[in-house]
Amino acid sequence: MATSKKPHVVEVLEKDFHIIQNKIVKAKDKYLATHQKEHAQAKRAVAAAQRKLASAKKQTAKAAVAAKKSSSKAAQNQLKKARAAATIISASLGEARDLMKDKESNLKAAKPFQRKLTARAKALEAFEREWARKMKAEETARKKRATAARKKRAAQKKAGKTA
Repeated sequence: MATSKKPHVVEVLEKDFHIIQNKIVKAKDKYLATHQKEHAQAKRAVAAAQRKLASAKKQTAKAAVAAKKSSSKAAQNQLKKARAAATIISASLGEARDLMKDKESNLKAAKPFQRKLTARAKALEAFEREWARKMKAEETARKKRATAARKKRAAQKKAGKTA
């Protein structure tokens, strides 16, 4: 029965490091964009609510003029409906503005965090380059030591044969 070879601790740490680095890079790329998208959606919702409110106000004004001219019960009811619709739309506009303010504050908070993510990604990249350089230097040193050891053994063999 063959036993599976456990990976070295450094290899496990290096794998974990790469996983974390990839997560940070992906988060950096998406984090601010997500908040900007949410803010833009909230802004569009506010603009749509403002257009609806302007339209409702026009209808209310028309209904008021019609109610004033005719003073009929139907015209009075139409005016009440128009005012109620304008009130509801005004309330939804207020909610949309509150939502937009929340998204705006989230966006403002996201910008410094985005800078932190960018700095972390750069630091991780620098660490990775430094690590690769150290590993390469270590490999070169290992090869030099192996070569020196072979030469030393060969010299000892040669000295042993001549003596």
